[in-house]
Amino acid sequence: MPAQHSTLLGVTRGLLWLMLGLVAAAALLVLAVGIALVAAWPDVMVELKNSKTFIDPGIIQPQLLWMMAVLAAILAVAAFVLRQLQAMVASAATGDPFVPANAQRLRRIGWALVAAQLLAIPLHMIANSIAAAHSEFAGMGGLSLNNILAILLAFVLAAVFEQGAAMRDELEGTI
Repeated sequence: MPAQHSTLLGVTRGLLWLMLGLVAAAALLVLAVGIALVAAWPDVMVELKNSKTFIDPGIIQPQLLWMMAVLAAILAVAAFVLRQLQAMVASAATGDPFVPANAQRLRRIGWALVAAQLLAIPLHMIANSIAAAHSEFAGMGGLSLNNILAILLAFVLAAVFEQGAAMRDELEGTI
């Protein structure tokens, strides 16, 4: 493998670990905020009433807790996708990325991205129902053209990798 590819794979491996660490930190933050919401709700209510972000702080506790659960699920999907990408990078480092396992990983990534996009819909609905229209919080989640394109790309690449693995197996069978 050329040194440039080896370096690029090493950088990619490091970035994937960094991203996985950030996802883990975000998951811990969501968990801590969820616990704080439950434990300190009266104090949170005082702050929310003074905030211009939320419409009616008196009725949003269940929605905020559901939103935390949806965010946690999205972060779990992100961690899954990153682990699949790490496995793909590891197989590419061995010199043969066109293996059936990578096609399966890409397909799993595609389905995980579908799940994340579907989770973004209730996230948007919850945020929109409890936030003031002018706040950034109200625009959270929802459908995203970029996400839909990423989903399509993952499934197309899965088919490409599957075809590449089949061609390689066919070539090895003729030699």
